[in-house]
Amino acid sequence: MSIDNKMTMEILDKEHKIDRKAASRLLKMSIRTVDRYVKDKKLSTRVVDGRIWLSRKEINDFRHRKESPITVDNVDMSTPKMSIDNLADNVDISRHEFVDTLSTTPRKIREKDDEIYKKLYSEMKEDIKEKQERLEIANYRVGQLEAQLRGSIPMLEFHRQNYEKEKKEEEFKNKIGEYEKERKGLFQKIRYEAFSKRIFLAILLIIIALQPLWLLLLYK
Repeated sequence: MSIDNKMTMEILDKEHKIDRKAASRLLKMSIRTVDRYVKDKKLSTRVVDGRIWLSRKEINDFRHRKESPITVDNVDMSTPKMSIDNLADNVDISRHEFVDTLSTTPRKIREKDDEIYKKLYSEMKEDIKEKQERLEIANYRVGQLEAQLRGSIPMLEFHRQNYEKEKKEEEFKNKIGEYEKERKGLFQKIRYEAFSKRIFLAILLIIIALQPLWLLLLYK
């Protein structure tokens, strides 16, 4: 890796020092909403030591855009004139640059997206596992309390508490079912998006490969 690339990586590491939970607090939105903005490319991310980090500057800019009206500066859309010879030379140069770029850039984009989606999927899976462990601990404690209560309170009170216990267990099971459903939905969505990106990249490669021919025919 060159010195310039190392310096760029160090700058990115320093900028991307805010996690998804902190970003959700700053933007006053849920973590799921932050993940949606990441997926829509409205917020950039960087994976460091297995954790997802966001840019603090982007978070602050995003928050300021939400809190203030958006203004658009005038943009100079004028373009310099080019001769046919210069255009042909630029077309040839652009073709080689596109071929070189497309040989590496799409693969890096796919690898980065896959890494982010896998990280989100892994975090959701760990969250479900943690809740299942809590449910097992709660059931164990409830069982101990149940054994103690049978000999110390009237039967009516015992049935009431037993009903509440079953109700809580049912609520825990429903929550786990919802998380499992979300996990499966996210996995299917990741597969669909990955397939769509491959199709889009294939179409883009075809268009770029034919572009020099179209320009030469146009100015011939």
